[in-house]
Amino acid sequence: MGMTQTIADKMKQDEEFRKYMSAVEADAKKEEANLHERVLASIDSHYEKNKWSHDRLFGNRQSDYQNYSDWGLDRINAIVESIGKALGAGDYPSSAVPGSDKADQNAIDTAKEFAGVFAGDYSLIVARVQALVSATLSQFSVKSETVHKSELKDIPLSGGLHLFYGSSGRVYEAKQFFSNEFIGSFQIVFESHVSAEESRAFTLHEILKATEHEIKLLNEMIAKIRTAQMESLDEIIKKDIKDFKSTNDAYNVAIASVKMDRDKVMQEYDKYKRVMFAVELLIKTHGPSEKPGMLAGLPLSGLFNEWEASIADRYLKEMGFAKASDRA
Repeated sequence: MGMTQTIADKMKQDEEFRKYMSAVEADAKKEEANLHERVLASIDSHYEKNKWSHDRLFGNRQSDYQNYSDWGLDRINAIVESIGKALGAGDYPSSAVPGSDKADQNAIDTAKEFAGVFAGDYSLIVARVQALVSATLSQFSVKSETVHKSELKDIPLSGGLHLFYGSSGRVYEAKQFFSNEFIGSFQIVFESHVSAEESRAFTLHEILKATEHEIKLLNEMIAKIRTAQMESLDEIIKKDIKDFKSTNDAYNVAIASVKMDRDKVMQEYDKYKRVMFAVELLIKTHGPSEKPGMLAGLPLSGLFNEWEASIADRYLKEMGFAKASDRA
């Protein structure tokens, strides 16, 4: 994360702009601290409510500053993806997973114990996290009056991992430095804890239930941006019609971004649903198999690809039908 090159260049050239950005950065640090306190409170509430023991695996907090002419979520999504890959590979403690170097050994041991489950769910997890974070910050991709919004979310991942994060954004007008330009300041605070008890409680059905809720939130975000678009365009028609096209295009980009993220989540979600439906249908028509790794008289590898077979085996165990697969 950090500043775009445009802002960095301006800071080198303009003393007054450096002072201006110092004030923006001071605001950002205060917001980071506030978000961090709220995230920690959310963590305490989650584990106390469920009476689960837990350990911190990783976490970080940071700010980003962008000109709207350079708007993009690529850097944010790259961070999410790198963390997901490192976790899926069991690559922690490491610099690839910010804050994991301070993790308690118990947290690392627990996470690695359930790493196989996480690796199987990697694609869905990354799609879910990227979609929710991107949807929040996409609200600020439209040039508008100065606004400030923040929100807190927690996402049960897999293998006992649970992500808690806060995100915040503020739009600054900087007409004295940029012609018809805005600066966005964004903060992201995230903490991930791991719990063996949560891993045992979080079944495939629970993963899909959480994902369904997140898809609902993304659909609501699309409707929210669309409503804001209509309201903004209505104002522009009354005040300054020449800004109609640029404003309309900016909103359409934000909507398209959230839709794309939602569709990625739905695509991963549907993969799980298809495997689970197939398992249920085969049990209904052929009954459960007493032989390990078998269903409908065939090996799981003959019915599904490698990833699907792992989900099918996992689902059978969760249903209580595949305990035989644990026996030699």
